[in-house]
Amino acid sequence: MSDSKSASQADLNESNMPLLDDDAQQKGLEDKEHIEMKEEKDDSQETEKQAEDSSSSSTTNKKGNKKNKAEKKIKEKKEKGPGCVQKMSAGLNLEDRDRHAINTEIDLGFDDVLAEPMNAHGFEGVWKLSFVVFSQTKMWFYRLFAALLAIPAALIWGFIFSLVSVFYIWVGAPILKLFDFFVFVVRRVWVGCIRCTLEPVCEALGTVFSKFKVSHRQQIVQSV
Repeated sequence: MSDSKSASQADLNESNMPLLDDDAQQKGLEDKEHIEMKEEKDDSQETEKQAEDSSSSSTTNKKGNKKNKAEKKIKEKKEKGPGCVQKMSAGLNLEDRDRHAINTEIDLGFDDVLAEPMNAHGFEGVWKLSFVVFSQTKMWFYRLFAALLAIPAALIWGFIFSLVSVFYIWVGAPILKLFDFFVFVVRRVWVGCIRCTLEPVCEALGTVFSKFKVSHRQQIVQSV
């Protein structure tokens, strides 16, 4: 009896073993499927994150490019070149404004107008104050009147000298050239006439009178 029971239990165990193996295999397959699903989800999340990062980076790059372009435009607008007056007055000497010494007669300062001799000295403070008052008054009133009159005077004198230049270039110089040509022709004719008429006579008279000498008593003595 004991042998039959043990054999029956062994048969039961053997009959149950493949069922357990099938369950384990199914669980393993399900676990693998879950793992694969999780990996796919992780991959999809990573791709989504990368896409979001790339889109955010592209937007930031676009914004950065727009900002750089705007800054460049602002800088280009701010950076202005020299004006028309600066270009036209580039070679003007602002320090020595009378290089040809045209107005040296009125180049007068305090020492050229006012002076105290050795025996008539006033207070030093009054002398210094008078120097400051004279020099500053002369300078600032000259600047004021020059600011009022310089541009109209420059316009008027520029107009006048332009007319003078036009008249001299297109009228005066050709007339003077014609006059020089006419005088040159008259001179040649006159010199030729004198050489043909008066020069031989003068030479003959010179040879005749060269034989006479004048003494200190202003008497003509014929030389031997």
